[in-house]
Amino acid sequence: MKGHLFHIQRFSLDDGPGIRTTVFFKGCNQSCIWCHNPESLNLEPEWMRMDSLCTRCGRCMEVCPKGAVRFVDGSYYTDNQKCIGCGKCREQCPQSALRREGYQMEAREVFRILEKDKAYYEKSGGGVTFSGGEPTLQGDFLMELLGLCKSGGIYTAIETNGNTPPELLERISPLLDEVLVDLKHLDKEKHKRFTGADNRRTLEAIKYYIKHNRTEIRIPVIPTFNNTMRELQSMLDFLEEAGAYDVTLLPYHTFGVSKYKNLGRSYRLEGHDKMETGELEELLGTIKLPSGLQVKIHTK
Repeated sequence: MKGHLFHIQRFSLDDGPGIRTTVFFKGCNQSCIWCHNPESLNLEPEWMRMDSLCTRCGRCMEVCPKGAVRFVDGSYYTDNQKCIGCGKCREQCPQSALRREGYQMEAREVFRILEKDKAYYEKSGGGVTFSGGEPTLQGDFLMELLGLCKSGGIYTAIETNGNTPPELLERISPLLDEVLVDLKHLDKEKHKRFTGADNRRTLEAIKYYIKHNRTEIRIPVIPTFNNTMRELQSMLDFLEEAGAYDVTLLPYHTFGVSKYKNLGRSYRLEGHDKMETGELEELLGTIKLPSGLQVKIHTK
């Protein structure tokens, strides 16, 4: 079985304990307006132009057989709806400013990469994390990879938005050693407005994972969305009632903003500065922390 990916990162120190390999799946069933991996949202491959490398020579536009390259506001962009993926633009680029985001691989091809670092996983208490995008969007491919990892004695984890059908939750849960799942908001209408999907499945998935797996809840703290005392308090109270223990707050950052321009897209939170750790600590100090939760702030 082949799956759609956009990156495999070896020797990662994030996304779970120890030294890890993170497999980034392409395609997502949400479209969070702050997403720092916008290249992950669409399932199909697409071109990303490194604007800092582009010299505006125009060769890409000249050779495109479908007229998919356009020049807007001083920069070239690829219309990935028109693009047929022939690669002529990349071949003609003198600065190698074009990068194809997304490719397909068979599960066993991916696993051969993952098992290369098994000794590092074992020595460090690490393993493999499936991230994205949203890995459960490619459920059968994910199942095959999880099965290969479990058969190979590799510790498995998943980063997920929780927007997963219940029947798939039941299938993947026994194959997961750890789950990192996002909680973004309790209000379903506001959740849908900012992420493109309501939160019904996510809330149920959080309860299910807490009951059946070692689970860390991650709350991205985003300006104009959920960065108030009332909203954070309500989410923490919900998590305590659901039986959660590990909760990590992720301060808003701007690491992925340049990618939107490189993909020819607009960034809907333009103008908001990153949230400093001290700012989030101050906000957290106004909240009555439920006694059953261990709440920490991600500082990297």
